[in-house]
Amino acid sequence: MTRITENHLKYTSYNGVLVSLGLFSIGTAFLMSILPFTFKNFGFDQSFARDLTSIFYLGVLLGAFVTKPIVNKLQYKGGILLFILLYIVTVVILAIYPHISIWLICRFFAGIAVAGIFISCESWLLLVTPKSQQAARLATNTAVLCLGRAVGQTGISITGTEGYGPFIAIAAMITFSLVPLIIMCKTAPIITSTTKISLDIIGQINIQGLLGCLASGLILGSLYGLMPLELHNCGYDQHKTSYLMACIIIGGILTKPLSKIIQMKLTKPQSIVLFSIIGVVAILGFQITENTPLLIVCTTLFGSAIFALYPIAIAQSTQSLTDELLFANAQIMFFAFSIGAVLSPLFAHPFMTVPHGLLDYFILIFVGISAYMLIHKAPPPTPKVQLT
Repeated sequence: MTRITENHLKYTSYNGVLVSLGLFSIGTAFLMSILPFTFKNFGFDQSFARDLTSIFYLGVLLGAFVTKPIVNKLQYKGGILLFILLYIVTVVILAIYPHISIWLICRFFAGIAVAGIFISCESWLLLVTPKSQQAARLATNTAVLCLGRAVGQTGISITGTEGYGPFIAIAAMITFSLVPLIIMCKTAPIITSTTKISLDIIGQINIQGLLGCLASGLILGSLYGLMPLELHNCGYDQHKTSYLMACIIIGGILTKPLSKIIQMKLTKPQSIVLFSIIGVVAILGFQITENTPLLIVCTTLFGSAIFALYPIAIAQSTQSLTDELLFANAQIMFFAFSIGAVLSPLFAHPFMTVPHGLLDYFILIFVGISAYMLIHKAPPPTPKVQLT
C-alpha cells in the first residue's frame, strides 16, 4: 500500500513535481516537433516519422508495466529522477548517432521513461488530492503540461532544425527539470508494500474511464508525430505549423476552466461527449476556413477537446477506488492510453493520403467515444473497493 501522512495530504508537496513536469514537457514537445524536420538533414525518409512514433508509444506501453517495480524500489521521487535521466541520455544519443536503428532504440527507451514519469506523477497527484478535487487537480496537471508543450512547440523558430543546437537546448531544458523536483519536493507518498494488479482489481475497472483513456491515446498518439506533417501537407510552412501546433497545446491549457464549468452541470461521461462535439466542430471549422484568426480559434478549441478526454476519463475511473488501488488503476488506465497511442499512427497513416485525412481520423475517434458514452449509461456508484 502507499502510506499517506497528514503532511502528504497537502497539495504543496506536489508543486515541485508540477514545475518539473512543465519544464520536462517543454523539452519533450520541442524534441517531438523538430524530429520530422531533421529527416532531410540526416537522409531519412518522411515515412520514418510513423515508425518513430509507433516505437515511442511501444516503449510507453512497456513502461506501463516496468514502472511499478522501479517506483517500489526507489520510491516516487527517486523513480521520477531516474526516468528523467534516462530520457536525457536518449536525447544525447539521438544527436550523436543519426542512424535509423539507433534512433528507434532511443525513442523506445524514451517511451519507457515518459510512461514512468507520468504514471508516477499521476498517482502521486491523486494520492495527495481529496477525491472531490481530483478532476480539477488533474486538469491543472494537464494545463501545466500543455503550457510546457506550447512553449516547446515554438522552439523551432528559435533554434531552427539543423545541427546540434536544438538537441543541446532540449537536453539542457530537461536537465533543468530535475532541479525543482530535488529542491521543492521535501515530502512524498511513501510506498510501504505493493498492490499487484489482480483479477479482482481488473473486475473493478470503470469501462467508460478505460475507453476514454483509449480514445485519448488514439488521438494524441498521432497528434505530435503526424499533425506537423498534416499541416505541412496543407501548405503551411515550418513557422506557421509550429504556431498552429502551439495553439492546439494552448487549447489544452483552457481545459481546466472549461472542464470545471462543464462538470458542474454534467456528469463525467456527458462531459466527454460535449468535449467531443466541440472537437468535431473545431475540426470542421479548420477544414473549411482559410481565415487566420478563425484557424487559431479552431485549433485552440480542438486542443481543449483532445486534452480534456484523459483527465476526465481518469477521474471517472477512480470514483469507487481506495488510495491503495490508485497506482494499479493508474497503470491500467495508462496502459489503455498506450494501446491507443501505439495503434494510432498505424490507424491514422492511411488517412494521410488524402487532404485533411488525419483530421477526418480524429473526427471518427470523437464520434466513436461519444456514441459509446451515450449508449452505455454509467453504472450507479458502488462502494469503494477494499483490499482483503
